[in-house]
Order: sequence, then C-alpha cells, then structure tokens
Amino acid sequence: MQIKNIDRLLLFREDAAGHVATLEELQAKYGIDPDGTNFYFGINAINVDNFTARGTALDPTDQAFFDSLLTSLQESPDDEKTLMLGLEPPDDIPDPYAYVNAHMDLVAQLAADLAAVQARASAAGKRLNIAVRYASEMNDTHQSQGGNPEAFKSTFAQVRHAFAEAAPSVLLSFSPALRADLAEALITPYWPGDEFVDVIGGTWYIGAPSQQTASLANMRAYFIHRLGTGKSFAISELGGCNAAGAGNDAVLQDMFHQLEALQLQNVSFKYVTVFLASKWGSDATLSFLQP
Repeated sequence: MQIKNIDRLLLFREDAAGHVATLEELQAKYGIDPDGTNFYFGINAINVDNFTARGTALDPTDQAFFDSLLTSLQESPDDEKTLMLGLEPPDDIPDPYAYVNAHMDLVAQLAADLAAVQARASAAGKRLNIAVRYASEMNDTHQSQGGNPEAFKSTFAQVRHAFAEAAPSVLLSFSPALRADLAEALITPYWPGDEFVDVIGGTWYIGAPSQQTASLANMRAYFIHRLGTGKSFAISELGGCNAAGAGNDAVLQDMFHQLEALQLQNVSFKYVTVFLASKWGSDATLSFLQP
C-alpha cells in the first residue's frame, strides 16, 4: 500500500523487555524497509546527572542507538533516513516546565550532540533528517506537562532557540494529542508562534471502535484548520487497536485510508510513525503496508 500524501514512513517498536528495534529488525519483522524511526529523550534527573558527569547529553546507551542508526543508514541504498525525537519534560514532579527552564543547558548540549550525529552522516555521504517534538501531548491534562499552555509556549521558544544555535538543521515540531477525548478547539492556546514551529505534528490514537468517529474528526479538523500556515504536517505517533487491545492491522489500515483521503483537502505528511509498542503492536503485521 503506497500512500501518495505520505513522504516518509517511520516505524517504532519497543518490546516488553525495553529493547528498541533497529531498522533491520523492523524490516525483518514487518517486511517494510522503514524510512526511519523514533527516539525518546527525557529532560530529567538521570540525564542531568549524566550530562554533569560526562559533558554530553547522550549517554552510552543513547550513543549505541545512534551508532546503530548511522550504520543502518550507511549500509542502506537510501540516501537519507528520518528520526523523530521526542524531547520530554520530567513526568514525576509538580512543575516540569520549571525543571526544563533550570536545565536548558542540557537541551543545548543535546542539540550539539545531534548536530554531531548529523555531521557523521554527512561525512559518509548520507543525510539524517531529525525532527524534535518538545513536550508532546501537552494538551492532555492527565500528563504532568499538560494543562499549562503559557509555560509550554515559553519553554518551546527556548528550546527552539537552543536548536537554532547548535543544530540549525534540526526541525522543531508542535505535537498535541489527537484523540477522541480531547477537543481539537482546545489545542489553539498552546500554539507557540509561527516563528518557532517547523512541523505541525501530532499523536493520533484510536483504542476502541467507540473512539473512531470523534478521533477521526479531531484529527481531520486539526490539520485542515492549519493549512493556511504553509508548514509541513506529520504524525509523530500513530497507533490503533480494538477495545481488547488487539486487532491492530484492521484499525491501522483504516487510519491510513483516512490519512490518504485528506489528499482531497491538499493535506500531505512529511512523515508518519507507526507506533508498535505495548497494545499498539500486540498483533500488528502491517501486511497492508508491504510493497
């Protein structure tokens, strides 16, 4: 299934043991050569301590991930791959945005580390595109970073500045949750400003048949209402299952058909990541996406 209005198809899978699948493992499991994958980095005490001790944001485990990604890219017939990086505030403290403010030096170092990774790809004659989504799902008030649009916007601008200084080729994505229980109209207060956003993204999930109608309506309205910005669109995470936490393929296939239908409204997507962790990948084969 080739979808004309999706430029890059990314896959992300993490198993119950916490192992994140490599591009080769994803291709072996799903029969699809992914255009890239996701990576997640927390602005939290563990990474602050690592940064203080090592002087780099990426710890040895992170470095191993990027080494593997670059090896995959170098051995691939493709000239480029795409990485969608979730940059996450801490989820275990009352004021996560204050913590981000206090540790913007970690964000700046992460930007420098990512620029170095991109330089390694360039030196090998390849290109690694990186898009960072900061404080994704900030419109979900059940999350620690949710329900505080002013603090979100303030720190988003600071994150944008840090990356503009140290990694100007990295894109910044605005990425709210697109779900049945979150009204699309309530996303607008979180918009940080046109000058700070490169990609208009979102996480789109359907977890039961009862969610399908409202979730689809919110997703469609979100992108159609923002066509006038002239910015690229993307789906940072896309996941589907039935009420029993299974039946992934049937739900995902319909979700892709709905994205494809948005061609009629001139909506296209720079990248879409299929999220395949926990119930969102419990029985997925993605056979409908195989060439």
